[in-house]
Amino acid sequence: MPKGSPIFVDIGQGFSVMVGLPTITSWNTAGRPKEAKKGTLGFNSQTNSLEYYDGSAWLATPMESSAD
Repeated sequence: MPKGSPIFVDIGQGFSVMVGLPTITSWNTAGRPKEAKKGTLGFNSQTNSLEYYDGSAWLATPMESSAD
């Protein structure tokens, strides 16, 4: 099993629970996947944004830290 892969624990009757989540891929703007598939999700470290490819364009949600 590759490092970072989720582990599924059988809880019975055909149900399982995912333990541990895979990491989100990160890139900078120039390093975005060249042939991204619709639904590709990643973190742009250059713009500090979570990015999603909708099949024709990259959509970005800026990530901000909350001030206490």
